[in-house]
Amino acid sequence: MTGGELWREVRGHPALRALTDLAGESGQDLWLCGGTLRDLLLGRRPPDLDLAVDGDAMALGRALAQRTGSRFVPLGREFATCRVVTGRGELDLAGLRAPTLTADLAARDFTVNALALPLDKLCSDDPEAHLVDPTGGRADLAAGLLRPAGPGVLCADPLRVLRAFRFMATHALAPAPGLEYRLAGAAPGLFRVAAERIGAEWLKLMAGPQAVRAVEAMEDCGVLTRLAPELAAGRGLPQNPYHHLDVLGHSLACARAAGLLTAGRGPLAGTLAQEGPGYLREPRRRALFMTAALLHDLGKPPTRQAKDEVWATFYRHEIMGAKLASGRCRALGLSKADASWVGRLVAEHMRPFHLLGAQGRGQLTRRGVRRMLAALGPDLPALFMLAMADTIAGRGPLRPPEAEGRLLALYQEVARLRDRELAAALAAPPLLDGHELMQVLGLPTGKEVGRLLTLVREAQLDGEISSKDEALALAREAHSQSFS
Repeated sequence: MTGGELWREVRGHPALRALTDLAGESGQDLWLCGGTLRDLLLGRRPPDLDLAVDGDAMALGRALAQRTGSRFVPLGREFATCRVVTGRGELDLAGLRAPTLTADLAARDFTVNALALPLDKLCSDDPEAHLVDPTGGRADLAAGLLRPAGPGVLCADPLRVLRAFRFMATHALAPAPGLEYRLAGAAPGLFRVAAERIGAEWLKLMAGPQAVRAVEAMEDCGVLTRLAPELAAGRGLPQNPYHHLDVLGHSLACARAAGLLTAGRGPLAGTLAQEGPGYLREPRRRALFMTAALLHDLGKPPTRQAKDEVWATFYRHEIMGAKLASGRCRALGLSKADASWVGRLVAEHMRPFHLLGAQGRGQLTRRGVRRMLAALGPDLPALFMLAMADTIAGRGPLRPPEAEGRLLALYQEVARLRDRELAAALAAPPLLDGHELMQVLGLPTGKEVGRLLTLVREAQLDGEISSKDEALALAREAHSQSFS
């Protein structure tokens, strides 16, 4: 869609027409502003419409919601901010935060967002000619530069530090000279910001096409290890000859490789190339995957055991890492479900390598594959994409030269077993339920019932039993053995 078509699409928004009428009736001035104009100037469809109101934004928002049959959502009392949710998207209305529009714009975060357009000029032949641009945002946007709108804007709201990196990730903007120094100076203020606000910015950042570039910029500024201090423990910590980088460097390299893979680049082939990038196309899932790639080795520093000057082990680092990663996600403001997803991927990230070892010894079994499928379910492509990124990021002298090819071949085999042999078994109903088991064996509700049901289900999926009588016999024998 061309820039002109985008302007026409916004101009035809029915809620804007109703808003123009309401503003005229109340004598209020209205401006399109901020990210809406930034994205239109870049030829992008804005995800929502931002408007500034010289007057009572709350009252105007309520009137708009009533007139259009939309939902009214108050957002903040300090600057009378509200949202109107329509069938065509969301409109955010905010009262001016300064006595004049120019002062309001100068108090915003970055010059590229400090733009305004009088709403009555939206239908003019050349709306861009009527832009209000007191900080030079249009020139910075054309140059691809990110510059604070004023000298104190980062300290006024420290979340803007993280927003800066988010715009580097989502809009490929480069920091203007001196910005990185200012971001580093303002970064301690992030500890005063509500976690849920940080979490929302983090997910937008990590879903961006330039997320790795932003993460590396955060590390250069010292911001990354403020947000995730566990990563700092890996700085300068050597690994073993499978790796060429310290733990922190490897974590960043893994995130870099993950970014390439999510974009459909890198050494992907066969079934994984068909399933992986598509599975990670949804922005939130991509953001969580990138987070898992960055945090996947948090468990290495606390589990490191040095064998000699060049060799160290990290026994069960994935288990410790899962706990640390999910905890860090919660501290960043991510939901319990999102933190659990990241933790589970970290906990399982060594499983493909264990299966590779079994395959090399001729010991890859249906049970091993089935257990991995049970643990990951539909997230199997994400697990192998993470394993691939982990492999790409390790370039030590002992690294097998065919590592990527072996992973791809393993995924082909796993996918074949999943689709041809295990799908029917996984879809089959269990042979027993808990009530039957308790009634026949006289068991009370408790852990033993769960243990026996799991044992029976695994035997069923492995093809060892196929009837209720066989299931009961297996459960009875296992129960008697546990008390013998």
